[in-house]
Amino acid sequence: MNKTILLIAVFFIGLVANAQDIIEAKDGETISEIKNEESKVLTADFDFDVTDTGVNSKQHEYGSGFFKQKYIIISAKKVGAVGGTKDPLTGEPHTQIYCATIKKTGDLDRPLLYSRVLNTNDNEGSITFSPNQQVVYYTRSILGDKRNYQLFRAKDPLKNGQWTEHEKIHLSSSKYSVENPYLSEDGRTLYFASDMPGGEGGFDLYSATIFEDGRVGKAVNLGKEVNTPNDERTPYIDDNNKYLYFASNGHNTFGGLDVFRARNVKGEFVRVLNLGTTINSPEDDYAFMLANEKRGYVTSAKEDGVGGSDVYKLRLNYNKQLLKGIVKDALTNETVNNSTITIVDTDGDEIAVKTTKTGEFSAYVDPYEVYTITTNKEGYNENKLDLPTNSATQRVFDATVYLEQTPPEIVEVDGKSMIKIENIYFAFDKAVIRPDSKVSLDKIVRVLEENPTMKIEVNAHTDIRGSDAYNLALSKRRAASTMRYLISKGISKDRLISEGYGETQTIIDCVSKECTDEEHELNRRIEFVIVPE
Repeated sequence: MNKTILLIAVFFIGLVANAQDIIEAKDGETISEIKNEESKVLTADFDFDVTDTGVNSKQHEYGSGFFKQKYIIISAKKVGAVGGTKDPLTGEPHTQIYCATIKKTGDLDRPLLYSRVLNTNDNEGSITFSPNQQVVYYTRSILGDKRNYQLFRAKDPLKNGQWTEHEKIHLSSSKYSVENPYLSEDGRTLYFASDMPGGEGGFDLYSATIFEDGRVGKAVNLGKEVNTPNDERTPYIDDNNKYLYFASNGHNTFGGLDVFRARNVKGEFVRVLNLGTTINSPEDDYAFMLANEKRGYVTSAKEDGVGGSDVYKLRLNYNKQLLKGIVKDALTNETVNNSTITIVDTDGDEIAVKTTKTGEFSAYVDPYEVYTITTNKEGYNENKLDLPTNSATQRVFDATVYLEQTPPEIVEVDGKSMIKIENIYFAFDKAVIRPDSKVSLDKIVRVLEENPTMKIEVNAHTDIRGSDAYNLALSKRRAASTMRYLISKGISKDRLISEGYGETQTIIDCVSKECTDEEHELNRRIEFVIVPE
């Protein structure tokens, strides 16, 4: 047997053996067509430790979910007289539902048949439970030459294992299969895989709303971002309803089914990515589920397993990741101090930001997210920067925000032409110009350089707090200090006049009413009045 024929034979043996997670080649479809086409889906560098759980048999097993701190496994192994009927498609006993104890190490122990009511002489498929574990959704396929799983529901209001009120859910049909049901943490959304008509091709992922009265809504395809012309299987959404994990052989894979993740943004799933080589193999990898943020389970048909497909425990290794940034002036490349920074994630939720007076900021971030950094500073245009954190191993992400200065304007105020810029700030109760205001004064310098015949008056004003005489003297010193700065930048003193008016020309009347700090600040100002030629 040549190598190509051997590979094809091994591939199809793997397809037929995977119980509810079978990947079947369509008539006339080649192996290269089954394998995924080139795509733009990102491959992640997550670091997983994947190890055996200790309960796998020579038959196929795959994970289905959690129940009362135990892990549900669907297995073709035979226990006593149970499972004696053979599946004609696999030659193995029909699949049954098992419940395994979870050890502190994450290993599984003593898988026992889960329910005499739910286990029958047909192939049992994946099951999932409501948050109160009083309702179960389960799948079953009648043994025969065609595998077709149907979706059922049963109830156990007393929680004694006596599942009753069995009913077939309307999503089922004799014309297609409904597989891998999974209920969201709040019990309001049922996810599943199906090859029902109208999808993208093969098996697609769908959702259906579970209403308060128990009614199951219509099937909604999760869309082209997730679904491909090939197969998508085993949907699982985390407890925070943030990430959808699923298996696919239609996106970029390392062979067969790989585990992928998509971001849930207001009910739409975007940014699909392959979870990487530490969890995905050249064979089928699927049924990814988390027990907590760093531990969980996955099923794989990779080499060196016990049977055709086995259940493995996983541990995610990662450290906290830090976003470090700095704000700079786009024109001068100088650091911009005291900016206001907000960082929001893909959901629009704001995350905590630590800022310094020297223009630096930092925040803890998650891998493979897109964060929007919004920066505001008086005298500058608002800057919005999108930063993707496309790594799980990178410890620090760097971002430099460049702010563009708002241009000065020539405006008419009370019959006077003025150069309008943001306010000029001084040290408290002094005439010393604050460093962050020198950028604003440089705008006046550029206007004067561009208009060599222009002359201006530098007029300083204070608020009403303090004595009249003191405020007048302070305003004169501040006007003179501003004029000296302009001269130091090359502007001739013959083009400048400085004058202080104290509190005699306030914009807001703070004598007849009590003003806020913001209103007092408006009265404390420097005006640049153009002298008529």
